[in-house]
Parts: sequence; C-alpha cells; structure tokens
Amino acid sequence: MELTDEWRLPGFTELEQLGTGTFGRVVLARQDNTGHVVAIKYLFSRFAAEPAYLAAFRQEALALHRVASPHVVKLYEFFETQQGAAIVMEAINGVSLRAVLQAQGALEPEAALAVLKGSLLGLAAAHSANVVHRDYKPANVLVADTGESKLVDFGTAVLAGERGPSVGTPAYMAPEQWAGGVASPATDVYAATCVFFQCVAGHRPYEAEQTEVLRTLHEHAPIPFGEVPQPVHEIVAAGMAKDPSKRPVDALTFVGELERVARAGYGEDWERKGWSRLAKATGVLVAATPLVLLGAGTAAAPGVAAAGTGAVAASTGGIAAGLKIAIGVVAATAAVVGGVVVFSDASTPPPQPPPTTQQAVALKVAMKTRTGTVPGTNIAYSGDYPEVTGSPDQAWLKRVNDALTAPIDAWNGKTGPGAAQLEPERGPYKLLTKADVRSQNDRYLSVRYTHDLENKPHPTWSYGRATVTVDLKEGRALTPAELFAPGVLSDDGMRKLTERIWPDKEQCGVPTSTFPYRPLRSADLTDEPKVWLAFAPTAVEITVNMTDLGFTTACGVQDHTLPYDKVADLLNPALVDGVTSGTTVKGTPSAPPAQGLTDVSAGALTLHLPKDWTVVSQGLEKVLVAPGCPDPKKYFNCKYVLITDNTQQSAEQPPYRPGGFYRRSAGGRACNAAGRKDLRQEGDAERTASTTETVGGAKATYEEWTIQCVPRGQTGGSGETRVTQRIWFLADRQVVVMDEWRTPGVEDLLRTATVS
Repeated sequence: MELTDEWRLPGFTELEQLGTGTFGRVVLARQDNTGHVVAIKYLFSRFAAEPAYLAAFRQEALALHRVASPHVVKLYEFFETQQGAAIVMEAINGVSLRAVLQAQGALEPEAALAVLKGSLLGLAAAHSANVVHRDYKPANVLVADTGESKLVDFGTAVLAGERGPSVGTPAYMAPEQWAGGVASPATDVYAATCVFFQCVAGHRPYEAEQTEVLRTLHEHAPIPFGEVPQPVHEIVAAGMAKDPSKRPVDALTFVGELERVARAGYGEDWERKGWSRLAKATGVLVAATPLVLLGAGTAAAPGVAAAGTGAVAASTGGIAAGLKIAIGVVAATAAVVGGVVVFSDASTPPPQPPPTTQQAVALKVAMKTRTGTVPGTNIAYSGDYPEVTGSPDQAWLKRVNDALTAPIDAWNGKTGPGAAQLEPERGPYKLLTKADVRSQNDRYLSVRYTHDLENKPHPTWSYGRATVTVDLKEGRALTPAELFAPGVLSDDGMRKLTERIWPDKEQCGVPTSTFPYRPLRSADLTDEPKVWLAFAPTAVEITVNMTDLGFTTACGVQDHTLPYDKVADLLNPALVDGVTSGTTVKGTPSAPPAQGLTDVSAGALTLHLPKDWTVVSQGLEKVLVAPGCPDPKKYFNCKYVLITDNTQQSAEQPPYRPGGFYRRSAGGRACNAAGRKDLRQEGDAERTASTTETVGGAKATYEEWTIQCVPRGQTGGSGETRVTQRIWFLADRQVVVMDEWRTPGVEDLLRTATVS
C-alpha cells in the first residue's frame, strides 16, 4: 500500500494548515464528535518507517505526557498507525515570541521579564518531572492572548542526567550542550537567559555565520550583560554562566531570582505593566491568527509561525531541522498499543460538547489591579481583583465582575474619608486591597479580600476583610443566606457555628472571665458584615473581625479553617458539592484529607494537620504549633512552623525575599528557637544549604541559614547565640514555609500537602 504524506486522523476535520517542515506538518482541526478545536502535529509518512525518526516523535509525545502545567501546551493523544504518527495537542490562541520579536525588534524589560517568567514556569514543570527541554528558543515560546506564555515543542527533550545526542539551536546552546554533556535543568536556564537577552537587547548574545565560531563564543566569550538595562545585569550574568554549577540550579530557582530582580528594578507591579505593554505588541498579530479568523474559540499550538498569517503552530522540524543540530537519535520509551494509539493523557482530555449556556464555554479568570484616588479625597488606592472574561453575554459579565470589584469600592468608601483626616506627617496614605482566589471551577469562584492601609497609625492593626462567592452558572454573587443550609442563617444556627469555631469558648485565647463568650448572630454576616466565609476545595475558611464584634483590639482579625466534614450540616450542600467536585487538586494522592485532619491554607498551599497540632494566626503568618506544647496559644518556647502567602504584605510584615533568610518582620525576628526573646536575628547570616525539594508534588527551593542573634538595634556581626532556619519556597505560587526548631513531622506535612 502506498503511503501518502497527506494522511489525516479519522474523527477530525482540518480547518487550517499552520505550518510545514522537513519532517512533518501542523494543522488546526476540529474533533468531529465534540466540536473541540485542537492542533495536530503529523510526522510525514515517509519517516514513519524509519525507527530513529519515529522514536524521536514518540519521545516528544512522552515528554509532553510527563509534564503538566498551565505554562506548557497540553498533550491529548499520541496516535501511531500504518500511515504515520500524530500528536494531538491543546490549541492556544497566540503567537510565537519569534513572531513578536520579528515585528517589534526588542521588548521593554518588564514585558521581556513577564514572558520569561511564564515560560520558566513551564520549564520548572518539566524539570520537576525530570525532563530537560534542550531547545528553548523564541520559536518555542508561545505568547497567548490570555496574558501568559507557554512552552512548546519537546521534540529534543530528554530525562535529566542523560547524556544523549547533542541537540539544540546553536544561538542558544549552553557550553556543555555543545560538547554533548549530561543534560541538566541548568542547560535550559542558559538558553532561556539567551532568549531574554535577545528580547531586551534586540539581538542574540552571540552571533556568527559559522557554527564552530558560534560554539567558541558560547564556550569562551565574555557574557555581554552590559548590553542590557542595569537592573537585569544580575540575572543575565547568572543565567549565562559558562559553568552550569554557577547558574541557578533549575528554572524554579531562576523564577525566584527573576521576581526579586524585577521587583527591585521595576516595582511591585512589574508583571502587570509587562503584560500590558506586551498586549500592545501582540494584539495585531493575534488578531490575524487562524483561530480568530475562523472564530474557532481557543486556538493553536506551538513553535514556528505559518507564513503570512501570524498563526502559531507546533514545530515540524523534528531532529536536525533548520538551525537545529543533532548527533545520534533519541531512544524511544513509549510502546505501541494495538498498533494505533501509543498513549493518551486521561487527565486532560478534549472537553465534551459545550453546555447550552455560552458563558460556561471558555471562561477565563485573571488577576487585575485597579488604582486611582478615592472620590472626594486625596487618598490613593490600589485594589486587586479577579476579572472574568470569555462570555459573549456582556450583561452576565458585568454582573459577575461588578460583584468581584465591589469589595474594593466598599473599602474605599468606608475608609477613604477617615484616612484623609489622619495626621499628614505619617503619610502618604494608601488604601490597599489584596484578592486571593480560594477555589475556581466551572461552577463556583470563591475569593477572599484583605484590606489594609499603607502607613497606618499602628503597624500591628488589622483591617477589614471580605469574601465573594460567585455562582458562574447563574452569573451572580451568592447572598449570605445562600452559603448555608436552609434556616441556618439565624441566631440559633450561628450559635452552632460559633461552637464549631471556638469549641473551648476562648475566643481571644484566654479564659472567658477576661473576655466573655459571645456567640455569633445572623446580623454579624448581613448588617455591616463582621464575619466572612470563603470556600476552598477541602474546607470552609471563616474570617472574624473580633474588634468589630466588641472585643478589644488585641483580639484582632482571626482566620479559622474548618474541614467540610466538621460543618457540612450547616452549609449549603449544593455549594459544598460544587466546590469540592469541580476542582482538580494537584499534587495529592487523594482529594479531601482524612478524617481527623485540619486544613490550614496559605495561598495555594494547604497543609493537612493531625489533631494534636494547633494553628495560631500571627498577622499575615499562620503559626503551626507542634504537639506537646504546654500553652499552644503562647508558643514562645514550643516548636512551631510558619507558613505565609508571600503575595500578602504590610508595613509591619514585608514579603520574603528569595535568596535571603526569612524575616517577615520590619522590626526583626526574635531568636525564640535559641531561647532568647531579647535578641534579634539581625546579625551575620550564612547560607549553609541550597537545593530543591518537593512540597505536595510541586517543586520548591530549599535553603538553610545560620543566623547570629544580636541585641536590638545591632545590624550584622556575631552574637551570643544563633538560630538555624529552614526555608521552603514555592516560587511560582509565592508561598513560604519556615522552621527554626527542626520540628518533628514537618517533612511529612509538606509531603502530604495540597498545592493547587
């Protein structure tokens, strides 16, 4: 039977050819039985009979199968038939970074940093799966219309530690890659830094017509970091170090360094500014992609742009295409099953036909920031909120997004006039609102808001909170009564809830003789709310403003996390079912925690605590007090662990800075672990360990620091004693865990954690 290079997978209708290469072609297609649009990468039939090429094609599919990340194009299925082989992938509406650079020449630093961060997170996911990409270049970075970048084309990927063939694109190949050395994540870091250099400088770091000359430059020429803006000298010099051991150990570590440099050089909102500027550069290109022109919804896949269209397609070069160089072949590790399908990724199948309500088809949620001046005052404000897009029903979108921005307006209206009357010498003042998405699926979006005042009269004061839970099916925010089972939003029902929150009746951590027990009332959730509920995948999170309830300011704002099995009888059963069943929890062997565990969350990290542990809120930190503490509420001489959402900060508690020890206190941390509350961790600090570890299935940087304890007011130098900090930092999710006690059981807590 004669084989044709125009063979097609049955069950798909081709919509557009996106690109062709020496070894294959990429098309945009619609799955006939679902209507879902995908990108299909075909290996030409004439190469299917050659083991080396077929093995390389299988290897690419296998690499995509291993790597799961929103920053990597998804694999749906890999087919192998008598006619040839095909990879069915996610379709993304966007353009390649190569096309952007061809149109723009260079990018502003914030835009280049934003693109680099997203694709580095894709590399980080690959590295956590022990996969090294080996061909990071502009053609393999996709800039999507959703304000994110994705990594594509794993045609040359291998497992970390494999020597394998010498493969890559010469303009971006690390010195060890030229020599056919062992593949490591640091190799990808080098290539990513070269691409970043090109983005901001407008040209590649080294250029030559002869391949051997280019090799010599990469191996021996000085790093040209002086040709990029001064704020990013550091990351270019580190990322392009000739010795791989001198580079960030992997992409996740590099993300931490990038964010630190970006904040220092371009401000806290560098990423928002970067994507805003990038949108202007990519808007025209994206508007001309086949998906937009066809009205196909979500769009195409990875790598080289189809001529004349600006569309992005999966790279069709395979091994040894264009500027790629290849020596040897990649070994196949996937087996043919029944001669047809090698494997499919059941965790990310093409969706079923869309539901009747249009807004459920392609909703997207992105964090936004709104800034301005409170009307009638001179007080500035900055408010974060999630914005929902993707529905053709503009009235529906307005209802949803008005509900999601309402907490900003309420905080500004309530606090702005009073802030304008504060002593001007303490200022300038600024109203702040931070938003934290607690759960998000096709039915519900639950968001928690934290309000604050910059340069507030007292640094320890806590301000208001708010929560919004949106029913995405109906397109509206739920009322307080709809959060509970029928009849529970009553004084009697709230009395039951109070007993679940404070079973010992010590609402401020002291006997009731000091602060009399005060059950919650229904009005506490409806009239000038003082109690708020947010819904996470495994627990309800309840925030109570104790001061507004009439307690002393020392009681502050309390956060309590109750697993659903402890309060299911009080909550709306449909809401709990929709939140728990609609969310896929990554990095855990089973979704809800075992009975008897308590969930404690900081940002995207949830730890499942055994019953003997105690949780205490300390400003923006959660203190997890280990079993055996005589007085867990006053834990000075007890072993404890701190977790914190690094996106939250205040004047008193600035964020953790990667690459340094953990302070999270403007006044310096006390040396509790050394038994010296009178000393501060402000002396000399030495990093004694640096590596990567796994937290809840996600990769985290791990460091140990030895810190000298010195009297208050002293900075640097040696002290009378010292403490050792252990720090786990999930850079892509901005969550920090810190332990100074070698607390027993902390490793088990991190291993069994949930990272969403």
